[in-house]
Amino acid sequence: MSLESFMIKDEMREKEYIASKRITDSEGNPEKWIIKTITADENDALRKQCYKQVQSGKRIKQELDVVKYLELLAEACIVYPDLHNVELQNFYNEMDPIKVLKKHLLNPGEYDDLMAEIQELNGYSLEEEIEEAKN
Repeated sequence: MSLESFMIKDEMREKEYIASKRITDSEGNPEKWIIKTITADENDALRKQCYKQVQSGKRIKQELDVVKYLELLAEACIVYPDLHNVELQNFYNEMDPIKVLKKHLLNPGEYDDLMAEIQELNGYSLEEEIEEAKN
């Protein structure tokens, strides 16, 4: 056992990913997107933005808005294309980066696959969630 095992440098990882075969470069090859990891601290900040109050009987409880969380996670992890690029937003006449992504760039299946890839890159095990959903 060694404490040195825990002395690791921050490891921000980026990965190329083909989110859609419909989006191609000038030679007809699928355009590669770049997605990245975020830190647990950044993830906490995203989650804090996503809690909503829900009435449960006579009580009010805090509940995570999973859809909003995944949208913010996508926005934080997609490096390329730059969803905040004004030229891209103007082309689609859409100033909301998430709407550019979900309404104009990707179809529902592509978006779900991209989100699965982002979650896996950030250390979430989707296999456990799939097994839990089956039961």
